[in-house]
Amino acid sequence: MKKFTHKIALLFTIGLLFNINAVSAMQFSDIPHGFWAYKEIKTVTDAGIISGYPDDKFLPDKKITRREYAVMIVKALNQEEIPIENMYVFEDIDVKNWAWGYVLRALNLDILKPCSEGYFCPDDYVTRSEMITFLVNLLKTEDISKKEAVEALQNAYDDFEDIPDWFKTTAGKAEVLNLIAKEPPRVRYLDYDKYITRAQMAVFLANLKREIDSYEKAKIEEATTPKIARGIIASNAARDGDVVTIPAKSVLPIMIAGQISSDDTPAGQMFRARFANNIVDDEHHLLLSKDIILIGKVLDSVDAKPFIRNGELMFELSAVNNNNIFTRIFAFAEYEASFVEGNKFTKAAKAVWKGRDFTAKDGQIIYIKLFKPIRVNIVTGEVLD
Repeated sequence: MKKFTHKIALLFTIGLLFNINAVSAMQFSDIPHGFWAYKEIKTVTDAGIISGYPDDKFLPDKKITRREYAVMIVKALNQEEIPIENMYVFEDIDVKNWAWGYVLRALNLDILKPCSEGYFCPDDYVTRSEMITFLVNLLKTEDISKKEAVEALQNAYDDFEDIPDWFKTTAGKAEVLNLIAKEPPRVRYLDYDKYITRAQMAVFLANLKREIDSYEKAKIEEATTPKIARGIIASNAARDGDVVTIPAKSVLPIMIAGQISSDDTPAGQMFRARFANNIVDDEHHLLLSKDIILIGKVLDSVDAKPFIRNGELMFELSAVNNNNIFTRIFAFAEYEASFVEGNKFTKAAKAVWKGRDFTAKDGQIIYIKLFKPIRVNIVTGEVLD
């Protein structure tokens, strides 16, 4: 059964929060332009979530029944066509009722529960605390402590002492997110146990829409903005729009798991590694993450020969366990490239007296040279062929 609790991201996977095929704004004789919830009522009626009455009235003070609540929430979540997986049989509502399909979908989405065994209680009213709880559970909110919740409620409501202890954290989250409908003149009263009205319901749902829109905007910005990180700067990396190229012969540090050697590691042997640090360009755009797990495959090895050459090991690296898939980083490691030594005499001696084999042990950082460039889309993180 699909659940919406704590799953704001799921809303964008299975549908828009508010129906984008909105009808034209509705005008109601009992909702003047100066009405405290005029804007929110317009939002939800334009979206077809809450309807008016045949006499062109909205009836803002009318209480919301459980069946009406089911209809409004299912419409708001754009879930009117989802398959019904679990059927219910009630004594007080059945298939002949105009709201039956919405009630079943609300039950399947865990928006409402039966009021008792075999009964739905369709004409019972919905409290403000029920609506607040639903919204906080739906939204993936930041965790706040009970102390923070209590402080938020104490500052906002004169009836704080009437709020039960079990509800304070939930209500505090709703207050921080500015989700709660505050109707004049009781804007400083939570009235948690009072029944929700149609005008209040419109405000609650409009506030939810605002949070969803904000979330969606943040996700779009995240998806279109290059990630910035600290790390080792790839020398001579060149940027062309959203693509940065790490040139061939660049030297990058990786940390080996296990052991590989130019002397006795055969072609085809697999090993694991990871970048020793994030690899970034000179603007600190993340190119290759240190969190990427690398699977290496030895392609060839060259033994060291005294006075002629140092040992070399050629291999390819493929990334796993990351959101972005990239494969076949062709690279090689040699003695000179693999060990950074500060002693100038040792460095000079290596250039003359060759013959050192390349060996990397578990946990050791080695420096590899690229056979070919690596092109990275710094917005998506994808490594391009």
